[in-house]
Amino acid sequence: MRIITWTAILGLLGSYTSPYVNPNTCYISSLLGLAYHYLLIVNLILLLYWIACWKKMAWLILLVLAAGYPFMRTYYGMNGPASGNTSYDISLLSYNVRQMDIYGWSKQKETPRQLEEYINRFPGDLVCLQEVPQQTGIFQKFSTYPYHYNRKDIAILSRTPLLHTGFIDFDKKYTAACIYADVVISNDTIRVYCVHLESYRLGDKDRKLLQKLSEGKGQAVSEEVHSIVSLLIAANKNRARQAEIIKKHMNRSSYPVILCGDFNDTPLSYTYSTLDDNMKDSFVEKGRGLGNTYIGEFPSFRIDHILHSSSLETVSYLRDTVKFSDHYPIQSKLKK
Repeated sequence: MRIITWTAILGLLGSYTSPYVNPNTCYISSLLGLAYHYLLIVNLILLLYWIACWKKMAWLILLVLAAGYPFMRTYYGMNGPASGNTSYDISLLSYNVRQMDIYGWSKQKETPRQLEEYINRFPGDLVCLQEVPQQTGIFQKFSTYPYHYNRKDIAILSRTPLLHTGFIDFDKKYTAACIYADVVISNDTIRVYCVHLESYRLGDKDRKLLQKLSEGKGQAVSEEVHSIVSLLIAANKNRARQAEIIKKHMNRSSYPVILCGDFNDTPLSYTYSTLDDNMKDSFVEKGRGLGNTYIGEFPSFRIDHILHSSSLETVSYLRDTVKFSDHYPIQSKLKK
């Protein structure tokens, strides 16, 4: 049992290094970061075991868990219900809409219409969408948001005119996309970025295998495991490069910044850490409970984020529970 315990402790400590180690330098940390959720659960179980045995090993595990408390907060919102002054200056929604279900993944004929209605009913100022189908007339369906800017599969919808707009031109080998738009809110200009970073490109077979393994079912041959790990490593490396490019662009902004979208990465990652540097996370500020935003098999964690400049303040955060896509929509209200 001591060997298992030490392995779990070292694995958890290794996951703590993930935000600080570029996967292009060492990819092991990024893989451990992905496994953080599972490593945390294993260590909690081992803590109970060693407490029951009245062994000092329990203190070591407790110390390691305490050291990771800041990371735990990015996975589990520990804020109370909103109270007091809830006035705000800007409200936004970020949603990966999975091609508006035009390919019938949900197997529900009403899903495309429900998605349209959900977005049109959102009473906010801005909507940032990812995986928007590139169809003629798609944006005319969002009638309550007359202004928009889009590139590739992402879009920013607005109730008020968008000022300067643009996109970050990544290398063609990447599937990632990032656009931005300046909007005037309460007489001040704010720059909003919408991103969809590199996915793992896992096929249905890969996802089903990962799901079975995470549930302790099934067996995998070495070739299958090697193929999946290779995809994870490649995506982690690509997102790290993309995050650095986006961060440099954000740092040149003369205005307060809001960054939202599908990062395809968890809070315990180099990608998130790079983009979150000197920023605030709306979920950490006002989120409650488990914050997972991806409904699919893997990674079923919080991979959609709303970050903003420290000059702004999160008034509220909501991860909605509608299941019109394989992601949950996230909403936030901010004030200056």
